[in-house]
Amino acid sequence: MTLGHRLDTITGRIAMTIVVAILAAMTLYMVIVDNVPDWSRPALVDTGVLDQAATVVRLIAAMPDSQKPALAAAAATASYTVAWKAAPCSPGPLRRAPEIERRMRRLAGGDLAAVGFYVAEPSAASPAADARFNRAPFGMAVTLRNGACLIFTVPHRIWGLSWWKRDALMSVFVILATVCVSTIASRTLIRPIEEFSRAARRFGRDTSAPPMVEYGPRELRLAMRAFNAMQDRISKFVADRTTMLAAISHDLRTPLTRIRLRGEFIADREQQKRLFQDVAEMQAMISSALVLFRDDVTDEQGTSFDLSELVRDVVDDAVDQGKPALFSGPDHVIFHGRPMALKRALENIIGNACIYGASADVRLHERGDCLAISVADDGPGIPEEFLEAVFTPFFRLERSRNRRTGGTGLGLTSCRAILQAHGGSISLSNRADGGLLAQIILPRNAAA
Repeated sequence: MTLGHRLDTITGRIAMTIVVAILAAMTLYMVIVDNVPDWSRPALVDTGVLDQAATVVRLIAAMPDSQKPALAAAAATASYTVAWKAAPCSPGPLRRAPEIERRMRRLAGGDLAAVGFYVAEPSAASPAADARFNRAPFGMAVTLRNGACLIFTVPHRIWGLSWWKRDALMSVFVILATVCVSTIASRTLIRPIEEFSRAARRFGRDTSAPPMVEYGPRELRLAMRAFNAMQDRISKFVADRTTMLAAISHDLRTPLTRIRLRGEFIADREQQKRLFQDVAEMQAMISSALVLFRDDVTDEQGTSFDLSELVRDVVDDAVDQGKPALFSGPDHVIFHGRPMALKRALENIIGNACIYGASADVRLHERGDCLAISVADDGPGIPEEFLEAVFTPFFRLERSRNRRTGGTGLGLTSCRAILQAHGGSISLSNRADGGLLAQIILPRNAAA
């Protein structure tokens, strides 16, 4: 396997993310160090300057006063200059640094009385850039036992942060670079996984959903390719099955018509009546089956419409037919879906409430990213063990052979199929004060 193929895997991308994060942290640290050199230098106590200054203090303290100015001038180096004053030190506002003062006392012995530090004024020898980092002084005033003073001036800053501060700063750079690089890399890795999840949910609602675009790491592309192939096979299977069942149901009408015509020649009126009842029952079942299959094969395009208006129309139609129905809800709720299919489902549910429950109380609610439609009736309800079974094809609570009271057992099956195609659901429950409650949930983003 070539390097390119290895990097195209999830493992390779994670490894590359780690490498890029480390390189980014190092680059960021180098850029900061180049622009702010103080941060890369050791602390003052680690530069060796204090040892040199302590040696100068001991030498000058041991020399006669007449030689001290010349010796101080001769002690200057590229790192600092030295000036001797017989008077007390007053180079500017002094501040204490206990750690450095203790070290100077230890190195200089008893010749040192006090140590103070001051900030040098910006000049050609002391760049203004150093003034931005007013964390440490740029000069040191050493007071001897006899009251004389040695002033050390640092023309260029030669010290920076202590080791733990530099390590902490490097750690911050590593964490910052890692978070930034990992966030970008994880988004490129998570995006195809999220698309895979959306495509799976979309296919669960609509078997004719378009295939997903194959992109991302090699493992995900292979999984997407397999999913697209599976989706294509299932879609063809469902289409062939639906077409076959619809064709069978349609073709059964012809022999049923012939049976009815031949039944006209039966002399026994009682037997003729029973035969016609059987034919009527079979025709009703075929018609219901065609409606169910038509929900699968109808290519109704999704569109935006007023769901509140659609529910109100279904309730008004029921009232016009003399059925007791009532609607309450917002005046306008925009929804994207298939209006004709939803109307058929609502007509079935509301019609059942009016027929078997004596009345239908229909309410539309908005619940965040979902829409809820509740249909309550005042009927006898349904036994708890049958609340889910009524959604299976050809299941009827009414066990008589009268199709006018028992139906064909396909209405709720068709309703659930329509609602699931919109990404929604339907559930039934018995009300505490009597009657049945049908709860419909539809997602606002059904179009997605």
